[in-house]
This record gives sequence, structure tokens and C-alpha cells, in this order.
Amino acid sequence: MSLNSDFRLLAKQDKLTMSRDIVKVILWEEKQKDYLKKLYDLQFIPRIGEEIYINKENWKVTRIEHDVEVSEVNIYMELIKKGKQEKSSERSSEKSSHS
Repeated sequence: MSLNSDFRLLAKQDKLTMSRDIVKVILWEEKQKDYLKKLYDLQFIPRIGEEIYINKENWKVTRIEHDVEVSEVNIYMELIKKGKQEKSSERSSEKSSHS
């Protein structure tokens, strides 16, 4: 075997190895037994405190658990109440209408 063919063989093995390491990301609502969504190979993982938009609702990430043995990331979230957002938007519209 030549050096070139050895290199090609190694490159093929690397591709096979990389394809097996798919990371499963599971989104959970905090304190619930059923998951919201399963995703595979996200480009990035949200950080604790970040807000994400899923299923037509805003969620805030509360904690993250990473299980290296099974290539799995569990992201726990809380639903952001709409009442808080509506009240703040009502206040800002009231201020602008009084001016």
C-alpha cells in the first residue's frame, strides 16, 4: 500500500467515526416527565438563562445536563409567562399615548 492509499483509508475511517458521534439534544419542561422535543446535532447549545422560541412559545433555559457516555444533552426550560410581557408592552404604549 502506498502512503496515499493509507491516507484515504484513514480519512474514510474518520468520516465513519464522526458520523457515529451524533449528539442528541432533548428539550424538557422543568419538573415534567415528558420531553418537548428531540433534536440531533445542533450547531450550538443555548446557555442557562437564554430565551428560546419553541412551539410558538418563549422558553427560558434553567439548567443543562450533558451525558458524555451516550452523547446526549438534556436542556431543561421554563415557559415564560405572557402576562409579564403584555403588562410591560401596555405600559410602554400608555406612556407613548400620553406624550
